[in-house]
Amino acid sequence: MENTKNQAEASDNLIRDIPLMQRRTRQNEPEDVRFRNRLKYQLEISNAALDTIVHEITDDVWSKIDCTECAHCCKTLQIEVSTKDIARLAAHLEISIKEFTKRYTRIGEDNAKVLKTIPCAFLGKDNLCTVYEARPDSCRDYPLLHKPNFRSRSLFMLESNAVCPIVFNVWQRLKARYGKRSGRR
Repeated sequence: MENTKNQAEASDNLIRDIPLMQRRTRQNEPEDVRFRNRLKYQLEISNAALDTIVHEITDDVWSKIDCTECAHCCKTLQIEVSTKDIARLAAHLEISIKEFTKRYTRIGEDNAKVLKTIPCAFLGKDNLCTVYEARPDSCRDYPLLHKPNFRSRSLFMLESNAVCPIVFNVWQRLKARYGKRSGRR
């Protein structure tokens, strides 16, 4: 299995190995911060055009990475839940909102409700979400690469580089395409 994974990485130039991503993210932090500033403030391309490029790169990368082989986001991130999420999850689990709130949530930073546990209590041993149909909106939207105005979320992308192989690889491709000042298109 490991050999197959390494062969896949070599054949498509994508990095899926979390420790390697984390090392490269730490090593490339100054470069990534410079690129983020360039992307946000200097790159002469409209938000709509940048979004289109990000969506195209994301679709290509996503087609080659199986999230269920990784589930690193579910294992490491604090999941914020809205009132709507809580109601949907409680109904899915066939328990009251009050019971769901007591059993699965706590107050996190900024007084937001978050799921109590990391890893997520709903992550199965097979890396599949046991409440997938009812999952919180923050999980539905993660890693936010298909949302409009990528430029405004570039700091979040920097933070997600060490968490999500899709974000990491999209970021690397964007850097390869637009990282050099002479690389304006």
